[in-house]
Amino acid sequence: MFVTVIAVLCHLTSTDCVDELVTSSALDSGLTFQSCAINGQAGLAKWKEEHPIYHSEAWHIQRYKCVPGDYKLVAHHRT
Repeated sequence: MFVTVIAVLCHLTSTDCVDELVTSSALDSGLTFQSCAINGQAGLAKWKEEHPIYHSEAWHIQRYKCVPGDYKLVAHHRT
């Protein structure tokens, strides 16, 4: 099954959040829905640490989603 991992990131000074595609089965052949659900938090922490925009403490991961199939990103949304 094709899986997409989405992080919902929020800036500390705003109530607006953004969805960011973290990875998908197309980019990581070992990714499954089960591995996303079980190991997602550890992978997201590493991804955030290495991301050029979101690595600062001003951004936090509010939640993440393991989405079956191809996910279309939402530009901004309020929490």
